[in-house]
Amino acid sequence: MTEDHSLSVSSLRALVPHKDWDELLTRYQTQTYLVGRALLRQGDKGTHVLAMVDGLVKVVRTDREGRQRLLAFRGPGEILGEMALQGVGVRMASVWAMSTSTAALIPGEDFRRFVENHRLAYPLAVMASRRLLEQTEIHDGAVHERLAVALLRLVDASGGATSFDLTREDVAQHIGVGRKAVSKALDRLGRGRVEAGKRRIEVTSVEGLRSVLAGLTAPVARCAPRHSSSGPAARTVPAPTVKLGTRVTARTSAPARSPEGRVGITEE
Repeated sequence: MTEDHSLSVSSLRALVPHKDWDELLTRYQTQTYLVGRALLRQGDKGTHVLAMVDGLVKVVRTDREGRQRLLAFRGPGEILGEMALQGVGVRMASVWAMSTSTAALIPGEDFRRFVENHRLAYPLAVMASRRLLEQTEIHDGAVHERLAVALLRLVDASGGATSFDLTREDVAQHIGVGRKAVSKALDRLGRGRVEAGKRRIEVTSVEGLRSVLAGLTAPVARCAPRHSSSGPAARTVPAPTVKLGTRVTARTSAPARSPEGRVGITEE
């Protein structure tokens, strides 16, 4: 894997001209969320979407048994909550702020009009399918490889940040292993690549993490730049494929704090 490759799906900002994205952000009211606050909550009705201005968030789903899974990380340029405007009409996951985050609240009807005017229905459907692929691929390969992919996606989603409010339990939920397996994977990657405290993980060498994946047999397909200047080119970029090794396996609501030490198909 080289610097030309990306492990993350293009954001909505990459699908539209910069001026249209900037107009979208300035037209609607923005709200700031402190670390640990909910931007969207699972089960709420989908009346609006959020356009991320800055910050970093995590998408968390809780199943019927109360088990939680960290599905994805999202940063500036992303749209949150668009799936709830379709289908059942409710949030299928919660979104929690990992850093101080700002987002613009866009009413559902206005967002539908924006999608229609920019002919984004198909690109958004492709983006949703790629995100599901992301969630599937994070469970392929050796644990240290999966951890490297997750951390590189974090760096990309955050716009280049390397220190994150994240626990071993969070990472375990995200890549589908136990906490002890994450600790062993961190040891294998080494402090030359990543250091972890009780509630914080820091990437000390992005290139070091990339080197972990460089020798894998399946290539990582190129992904469109996260912030391209116009939409049409971004719509034709093939879906990214991350195969770790040779194994194959099958808004604004009242702010609320995420459960202590927990994070928790779907996009929201």
